[in-house]
Amino acid sequence: MSRHGAPVDSDELAIRQALTRSDYFRRSPASLGGPGGHKEWLHFCVYGPEIDILVNFSLCDDVRANAEQDTEFARITVLVRETKWQGDVDLYPANEVVVHSGRIRATFGSNELHFEDGEYKLVVSLRDRPITLRLNLRPVTVPSVANNIRLDPGPPINWLVVPRLCASGTVTVDGRRHELSNAPAYHDHNWGHFAWGRDFAWEWGFGLPFDPAVPWTFVFVRLSNRAHTRSLMQAVFLWKGSRQHRVMRGSDVTVRHEDYLRPSQLFKIPRAMALVAPDLLPDIPRQLHVHGGGDGDRVDCLFEARDAAQVIVPNDHDLGVTIINEVSGDVRISGEVRGETVSMEGRAIFEFLGA
Repeated sequence: MSRHGAPVDSDELAIRQALTRSDYFRRSPASLGGPGGHKEWLHFCVYGPEIDILVNFSLCDDVRANAEQDTEFARITVLVRETKWQGDVDLYPANEVVVHSGRIRATFGSNELHFEDGEYKLVVSLRDRPITLRLNLRPVTVPSVANNIRLDPGPPINWLVVPRLCASGTVTVDGRRHELSNAPAYHDHNWGHFAWGRDFAWEWGFGLPFDPAVPWTFVFVRLSNRAHTRSLMQAVFLWKGSRQHRVMRGSDVTVRHEDYLRPSQLFKIPRAMALVAPDLLPDIPRQLHVHGGGDGDRVDCLFEARDAAQVIVPNDHDLGVTIINEVSGDVRISGEVRGETVSMEGRAIFEFLGA
């Protein structure tokens, strides 16, 4: 039974059990004498009828030469898009941060993230921007975990993805209130040791259907070197209902870019960092074609970019920056898997990182 007294079905129970075992704060081993340079973030995307929402809670070891031992940066990044992008990055000192290792339970200032009664609960209010949100996100798919993914010769990172959730609650932007009820949403969690500015880049994205009755959910990821000439890992993941249905990896996946997105304006956060990265010509494909095939199965994805915002991150060991392009658009999936037709149209946020 749930906390509210409603019965929990077998799929929901399996999802809760899987998340309890796999989705929890790992924290940096530096506090126990282990290596520094650890990064960890929990990422959420939500699609309301008239708004796109991106929220990211992150913890990163301070790797500066003059940093005190075991110091972490705690940040919340928020992007929302109505007719245009808004958002910010807020940084929280250690005395305003409480994180429970082994659980999803964190407080950054007055902001909260926790997993309770089978739901993720987000309460966020930006300090200097008129954006607040209170959301409950109920997972409806079993998570997938990929461990020991190497980005460069350094230590590996790890990735957990919950590709489909239902989000309910409120988001307020400049006094405009958006009420959400079972809106489609996405979550992933990343952790490990790596440095911004090293020789790696990534492309990833997901597709959630316009029609909630459509059972298909799609996730794509490609990790490469900075020049995009060498693929380190690439995969297509397909869920049917609550369960992962098919995975295609490596040479079974091909990726093709077509044309480039050329926005007339490009929203960047943090705003101060925009001064060091003023370029309006981002390396973002206007169309991204992804094909997965093998053993008689095939899945084709077409992502059409509509608008982009940038999160600009200082590199760890030089004066450069890493630019993370968050791109909203539409996605169309087609194919045939295990003798069954795959067809889905929906909204998507794809991410293109150039380190």
